Amino acid sequence: MSPLWNEVETENIFQHVLNTEGEKHPLYSPEKLEECADYILSELKSYGLATGVHEFKVDGFDYTFRNVEGFIGEGEGPELLIVSHYDTVRHAPGANDNGSAIAVMLEAARILVKAGLKGNVRFVSFNLEEGNPARSEQLTRVARSHGVVDEQGRYLSWHTTAIMKRWGASVTKLVNSGTDAETAYSKVISELMDDLQENELAFLREIERLAKGLTHTNWPGRTALMGSSAWAEQAIIDKKELIGVLCLDTMGYFSKEKNSQKFPNELDPRLFESVGTQEDLTVGDFLTVIADGNSKSLASSFCEQCQDGSIALPYACLKADFSYEQAAYAMRDILRSDHAPFWRENIPALLITDTANFRYPYYHTRADTIDKLDFDFLAKICKATIATAINLCN
Repeated sequence: MSPLWNEVETENIFQHVLNTEGEKHPLYSPEKLEECADYILSELKSYGLATGVHEFKVDGFDYTFRNVEGFIGEGEGPELLIVSHYDTVRHAPGANDNGSAIAVMLEAARILVKAGLKGNVRFVSFNLEEGNPARSEQLTRVARSHGVVDEQGRYLSWHTTAIMKRWGASVTKLVNSGTDAETAYSKVISELMDDLQENELAFLREIERLAKGLTHTNWPGRTALMGSSAWAEQAIIDKKELIGVLCLDTMGYFSKEKNSQKFPNELDPRLFESVGTQEDLTVGDFLTVIADGNSKSLASSFCEQCQDGSIALPYACLKADFSYEQAAYAMRDILRSDHAPFWRENIPALLITDTANFRYPYYHTRADTIDKLDFDFLAKICKATIATAINLCN
């Protein structure tokens, strides 16, 4: 008998990306953001899942946001979460980030509802993964008041553009080396002082002020990962028991080109276990799976399914004995998705990705469009996700 995951339809995955492509930003395209949430709920309901929403607020922003959910199971006992996010950065159509993951999640839900699972599976698409709209709104208002940007958010001079590039690179380097944000901002402003124009200095001082109290470990739920942080906090309050979380994010770009794959400076590719790809991981033809010390068995289960002969999905997997706190100080880049709030709560979770900007040249740009994606690759990821859910729940 053919495995259930062989019922995955690549065309369905394509149509989901096609139907959700387009900027979905809480400040600049809130209607599209809500339309995408409605689309996800409608699809989940059409498959026969119980659907619902988890509402949350953001300090300083007068709006109620929602995470959207579909559920398979009896409602009692532990749950496996399969999650994505549905917002985008400004101007980006978001076909890969994160239409690819929404599509895989929805097709997995369509198949798994027919699996007769003994356990519970909850599908959640989070809002505001990309950022805090209250913070973005405040920064934009300050930048305009100081004459730094125009109505479209473009810097108004080449001097400011160059300064902000230097500032961003220097801050990133310091933060990635363990410096807290507030100290990093202050230090870089001091280094740039002789080159700053008056309005640029005023703007950077406002950014520095907004960084007060930010640490390497508390930024999820304050500057980004808003919806998943709110959901995880509520799960702890409700004493919800979770088997684990499969976090799907930016996962549809596949390349056979030499040197198409890179890694963060602080992450040695030799730490990864890999199957079906180049030993040195310099070719972007694999799925990346990242687990903290609490999620290693979950990673082993997922990777075992990737090796099934009917799936044959090349992968590279990092599973080492590091904690959320250690990752926050030493490997900040691996916390840039909705698994991070779960790691913080010691809940097993995997980041499942094509590594975003470390492979995908169109990440967070206007060129993140459907024509860039490899749908055969996405179909294999969907199959591995389904097989993992069946394995864990049965």
